[in-house]
Amino acid sequence: MYQYYGGERVVNLLHLCETMTYRWVNESEIKAPLDVFKKFARRNNFVIRTRRVRRGVTQYMLKRTDIPLLLISDTEMSNTFNFMDIADLHIGHPDFNENALREKLQYAVDNDISFVFIAGDIFEGCASETSESHYFEQIQLAYDIFKDYPLVYFAINGNHEYSFEQLGLKNPIERLEQMLNKVFISFFYFDTYIMDFIICGVIKRVMHVERQDFNKKTIYAQQKLRIFDEDGLLERTYKGETYPVRFFQVGHIHVNVQIYYPKKKIYISQPGAFLGKLAFDSGNIIRGRVINQRVFLT
Repeated sequence: MYQYYGGERVVNLLHLCETMTYRWVNESEIKAPLDVFKKFARRNNFVIRTRRVRRGVTQYMLKRTDIPLLLISDTEMSNTFNFMDIADLHIGHPDFNENALREKLQYAVDNDISFVFIAGDIFEGCASETSESHYFEQIQLAYDIFKDYPLVYFAINGNHEYSFEQLGLKNPIERLEQMLNKVFISFFYFDTYIMDFIICGVIKRVMHVERQDFNKKTIYAQQKLRIFDEDGLLERTYKGETYPVRFFQVGHIHVNVQIYYPKKKIYISQPGAFLGKLAFDSGNIIRGRVINQRVFLT
């Protein structure tokens, strides 16, 4: 628990780490306690670099060294796939559209969707230490929704989940996982904001992207892929086998967009947000097959 209040405002540590990836930042620009920032960066697999510049100023820069990886479906089991991408539910927000989310999840049940991936910001978050009651209300509402749809869910953190932790509260997705597992809903929470899943012999990367350059959010997803490429993180080795990244699901961006990045043969999915009227356009269904690590959508 970080126990950092900052008055009535919490710090977006995820955004801070994203902006500091390959960018030197003065210590004075880090608007969070230094020990909190360092713990968060290491928790999310960053190496912290430091340097001293003139007049005794210390600067910090981050480099990602690893991404958690999980095998959920290999080509030995099947070379066909179908899954749903959702993100940014913002349960607890005044504009959260519960009906739209329920429609999407019912569609997944009716159409035998194998997996549902949630790229962060399931919850709206809390802004102050007085928000504990709001915290439990959000968790209860999420539970009441997900328990009605017996699917297989994989969920990661967004910046809003981390806001609870800064107030000394347990991560709400972790609590939700425990509650749903008790009623036999296969809901899996991963304590990270980026996660790789092996599906049919290729990798699906799920990430809550925070940083935007000139607010060109779609383009930033491609920029992020180039950074991963420079770090050698567009393919992974698992038990002696090499798997390429073929899917990149992006949370935080509240506009539903699907694009293909031909240079690296990667499909980018931005499933939008469940806020207001736009919620009915949120969520992407992706189906197809993998042949020799090439993806063919159907």
